[in-house]
Amino acid sequence: MRDWSPRRAALLGVLSAALVAGCTTTVNGNGRLAEGVSVPPSATEGPSDTATPSGSASSRPSDQPTRQSLKCSGDEIVSPPGAPYCFAVPEGFVDVSRSVTLGTSVGNERFRSAVAVNHRDRDLIIITTYELRIDADPIPDDTLETELSSVLAQLTKQGFSFDSAVAKRTTVDGARTFGFHAQEPRNKLQADLYFAFRGRNEFEINCQWRDTAGDVQRGCRSVLSSLQLKTET
Repeated sequence: MRDWSPRRAALLGVLSAALVAGCTTTVNGNGRLAEGVSVPPSATEGPSDTATPSGSASSRPSDQPTRQSLKCSGDEIVSPPGAPYCFAVPEGFVDVSRSVTLGTSVGNERFRSAVAVNHRDRDLIIITTYELRIDADPIPDDTLETELSSVLAQLTKQGFSFDSAVAKRTTVDGARTFGFHAQEPRNKLQADLYFAFRGRNEFEINCQWRDTAGDVQRGCRSVLSSLQLKTET
């Protein structure tokens, strides 16, 4: 899986993301989950043979729900070809996926999409997908959060601050999700960050704002509620 030490640079870039018309950030790194992370033996096993209805959730041996297909609905849908996710564009937002840059390619990043409040280059929501070396579903919650805590500690040294190092545990489309709130005073940015794990993918949802907190927070709730995450093993 991804090495989370270089991945800290990736998150730094995500927090500082801007539209091409704005200020760009160059980031480097080639991330995989740290070697030596304790993983139950079942993490290397294949998917269950149990059939799953299209677009529905089912139980796996790890007790984590799965999604075998994507079927988002709405007036405008973001669904990149081949990507393991889709979501509806919130009202008042525009799809700026082709305009958002983090500088260079980051680690094992597979897909990135973004929507922004109209005419705002720092008020946006970014979804980034990273491929993992093994199925994350059997990995205990505490192990995943411990790894994320090391990311936060490194970012704190880079000038970011977090309301709490303890994640808000929730789910997005049934996938385990860990949420944090970050601030970056230099660029006057704040962000609600969510890390969701399903199968061999890690999904990072960055709801970032500088000027329109209310709009981004509303849009973030909309994206999180409509976001569908496909299981890949």
